[in-house]
Amino acid sequence: MGTSTSSRGPNDKSPLIPPWADVDNAGPGPNPQPNRFRGFRTSLGRFVSSGDRSYLQKALRGYARSATGGSEVGPRRFGAMARTGGGLYGVLNQLRNDPEKAPLNLGALAGRPTREVIDSIVEALVPENGDADRIRVALNEALSTCLEGEEAFDFNSITDEVLIAVMLSYVIQCVFEQIVLDSKRAFAKAGAPKQVEDAERDLFELVRAVTERHMQPLLEIKLQGMSEKKMQGLQLKAIREVWLEWEGYEP
Repeated sequence: MGTSTSSRGPNDKSPLIPPWADVDNAGPGPNPQPNRFRGFRTSLGRFVSSGDRSYLQKALRGYARSATGGSEVGPRRFGAMARTGGGLYGVLNQLRNDPEKAPLNLGALAGRPTREVIDSIVEALVPENGDADRIRVALNEALSTCLEGEEAFDFNSITDEVLIAVMLSYVIQCVFEQIVLDSKRAFAKAGAPKQVEDAERDLFELVRAVTERHMQPLLEIKLQGMSEKKMQGLQLKAIREVWLEWEGYEP
C-alpha cells in the first residue's frame, strides 16, 4: 500500500483485457464503455475524502459493473496474474514434495535465510509484461507474510495451510493493487495523508474479506493433487465470484 496517489492508471480507451493478460486467447473483450471509470473513481474519491463506507461499496459496484466490463469480462484482466499464481503454487508444492526437481535450482536453497528464498522465488516467477510490477508486489507480500519467521527456511514447513494462506494473500494483493492502479487520482481527494492511509486500509480489508469468503472454500476442497493450470482457473473463478458480489451492491 501507499502508492495510490502516484498511480496514473489506464484511460477509458484502454482495452478491457490487455494483450499480456489474454491468457485464454479470447481477445480484448468488448469495446469499453465511454467514461467507464468515471463512476468508480468519483465514488472512490468521495469515500477517500469522507470515510463514508457506502461510497466504497458504490465504487466497487461501479468497478465490477462498468470499469472492468462486468463479471464475465473483468476477471479475465487478471489472467497473467493468475498464471503466475499457478506457477507460485507449483513451485511451493514442488519444494515441499521433491525439491531436487524444483525449477531453476530453487531446491538448492534449502536451509538458506528465508528472505533469500523469497527473493529467489519472486525473481524466478515475475514475468516480463505489463503486470510485472503488481505481480512482484503481490508475490513479495504473500510470501513474506506467510513464510517469514524462521531464520533458515525449511521446505517441510510448507503445509497445506501455508499453501492456502499464500495463495489467498497473493490473489488479495493482486486485486487490491489493480484497483489502486485503476483508481488514478481518486486517492488524491484526501485532505491529509492519514485519510489516504485509512482509505487504503479499509479498501484492502474489504478486498481481503470478500476474496477469502469466495476463494478459501475452493482451496480447501480442491487443493490435493491440483495442477498449476487448475490453480490458475481456481483463482479466476474466485475473482469472478468477488465481481458478482460487488455487482450486487446497492447503488
